[in-house]
Amino acid sequence: MDKYKILVVRILSKFELRRVARAIRATILSKLEAPTPEEIGESDDVCVDEIASEKLVVFKRNTDDCKLSTIILRGSTRNILEDVERAINDGVNVFRSIVREK
Repeated sequence: MDKYKILVVRILSKFELRRVARAIRATILSKLEAPTPEEIGESDDVCVDEIASEKLVVFKRNTDDCKLSTIILRGSTRNILEDVERAINDGVNVFRSIVREK
């Protein structure tokens, strides 16, 4: 892939794959054919950042129509992280229902 200057990122989780595809406006393909230009996503900047001694691949789009953001959580124990994640998930779902049902 390096010969043809193609970026390859290995994502094992199907939820993360869907999230990345939505972020860069790409289509997930299950066929082994060349993708069409409509199926290929785009990103303004792709870099590897290190947060809390863990390397992350960061996709950035510098447009106003991108409706996706990431929240990075840190905590001392797994239980605290799960509680905070649940609270944020509840808050996002309440906001989503308020916006949909005025």
